[in-house]
Amino acid sequence: MSINDQFLEFYENIKLTSSQRDDAKTKYTGVCKKLHGVYYPTITYNGSTKLLIGSYAKHTHIRPARDIDVIFIMPSDKFDQYNDNKSNGQSQLLQDIKKILEEKYPDTSIKAFGKVVILEFSDTQHNVELLPAWEREDKTFIIPNSEKGGYWEYWDPRSEIQAIEDSNVKTRPLIRMVKKWSENCSVKLKSYQIEKKVLDFFSSSSSFEDEYSFLVRDFFFYFYQSTSDEALKSNLNTAYSRAKKACDFEKEELLEKAVEEWRKIFGDDFPITLGKNIAFSSDILQPTLGDCSHCKPLKWPYNQASKVRIDAYIYTFNEDIDKRKKLGGINSNGRNLLKKLYLKFIAKTNARGGFEYYWQVVNTGTEAKNAVKKDGSIGDLRGHFITGNRVHWEQTKYIGKHWIECFIIQNNVCVARSGKFLVNIK
Repeated sequence: MSINDQFLEFYENIKLTSSQRDDAKTKYTGVCKKLHGVYYPTITYNGSTKLLIGSYAKHTHIRPARDIDVIFIMPSDKFDQYNDNKSNGQSQLLQDIKKILEEKYPDTSIKAFGKVVILEFSDTQHNVELLPAWEREDKTFIIPNSEKGGYWEYWDPRSEIQAIEDSNVKTRPLIRMVKKWSENCSVKLKSYQIEKKVLDFFSSSSSFEDEYSFLVRDFFFYFYQSTSDEALKSNLNTAYSRAKKACDFEKEELLEKAVEEWRKIFGDDFPITLGKNIAFSSDILQPTLGDCSHCKPLKWPYNQASKVRIDAYIYTFNEDIDKRKKLGGINSNGRNLLKKLYLKFIAKTNARGGFEYYWQVVNTGTEAKNAVKKDGSIGDLRGHFITGNRVHWEQTKYIGKHWIECFIIQNNVCVARSGKFLVNIK
């Protein structure tokens, strides 16, 4: 396997999974369909009053799941209603949208400020940032800004989307990779800042390296030279130095050393193994979810007051925890894993005060059902609740689709649950 192949696998590792894309579509469709029913009561919803914007529209989003930015196109006859309001009609517009959405999502935190209405869903996957807007004849938009007493702005999101569409074919992959680097270092950049810099990079010349390793190296050097932000320059200088060292190792065919440098830049999503991957199955078809009637129902009252999500990492199989070697991260319902691996699940919560972590592991499929355990009993489907800590270890034992879920218990009440983290084993 070449370093360029490593980059191609890295690119796949940071793209959204199919289940994450489905989650995004379900949420923005639900939000926009609700508003459409109120503002266009005589017209069946077909998506024409919705416009995806931001990273989703530009196809530059990466894992983990983040906010979905979407415009809801308001009826033209509603503009005067808010334009004539002398006491911040823009704020009133956002509050009206918020009130409508609260009817559909009564248990979801919904906030309205600035330009948008934000729905913060409890499953820690996608939130929705909704921007109400009026479309003009030239296809640009009038959008609200409730700050400073309220005023209207003009915006052309389609031109931003088209700029990426018209750029180099490697624009989107490079944007996604740089976003992952930004996550992995101390200087966090906004998506639009990265997108603009990558566009500027490709417009600066007509000739670029074909291999991603050398392309990324050259981009870091370009970015370093073109910014005056000293904190950012320091991080870019580090990234460029490591990328240059990695490229030098690659030229000398010291590929493992090159990989080490790239992982310092991009983190665990950059694959560690060269040659045959010891973690993933080559079978692209995912196993189906088997019977899960053995899964125990939630045994505490549920009153969502906090959030919890699960991050997961693959390790080599070794009974000695100190000798396990990290192979990379995985996402829920992601690629098929091979047997004889360890999985490290880490719960991340915003809960405060005293609370307990509980985990529920649910195996499905024939192999788990018929497994002979050490005590001689038959079946290892599990499904009960396990008291634990922030970190929980599991093994990949049985072919099938399984899941793990984390619960935060406070004063004998479940105040947060992660949702199912699906694991595929083939």
